[in-house]
Amino acid sequence: MVQVRRRRSAASVLVAAGLLLAVLTGCQPEPVDSAGSPDPTPVTPVQSPPAVESPAAVPTETAPAAALPVDCDALYSDGMRAALDAAVPPANDPAVTMLSSQNAQLAELLASGIPVLRCTWGGAEGPGIATTVASMEPAQADAARAVMAESAFGCETVGEADLCRIERRGITLDDVEYVSGEDHLFADGLWVATSWIDVLPEGYSVDIATQLWG
Repeated sequence: MVQVRRRRSAASVLVAAGLLLAVLTGCQPEPVDSAGSPDPTPVTPVQSPPAVESPAAVPTETAPAAALPVDCDALYSDGMRAALDAAVPPANDPAVTMLSSQNAQLAELLASGIPVLRCTWGGAEGPGIATTVASMEPAQADAARAVMAESAFGCETVGEADLCRIERRGITLDDVEYVSGEDHLFADGLWVATSWIDVLPEGYSVDIATQLWG
């Protein structure tokens, strides 16, 4: 009986061993064929395009404004100054509010903030002269000339300058006749606008043109 158990035990061991070997053999990984694997695709590095430098900004040059006369005395010759002192004193009375143009568009342009020098003759009432020298750009001068052309100003050349003028006559509310007018000089970036009432010495604007531009 004992021998029979041993043989059965031995057989059982052999069967178990065989099963274990089969299991281990079946679990082994299959060999990988390195020759059949595709070669990795080479990666070509992408080069960034060279940086393009922006062109340097070119500074825009603006023509400097024409220089104004240093003061009102620079506008007149000695002879004209003497005539003004005699005919329509005083000079530069702060009470004078007369504009240098009675045309609304021209007056607005003179008051637009452009550099100006204002010179007046006479008092708050009666005869008087108001002259404004303005430094302006060509486009502004063209605009002023266009307004004058539409407003029946007559223009002529005086030395180096263009002179445009107009004269008006009327009657006040008190039935007093008066004469008034305007003279406008243009040259070298300057506009000399003059409005006057009842008095303007002969050669007033021509004298200013000679003093400023020769």
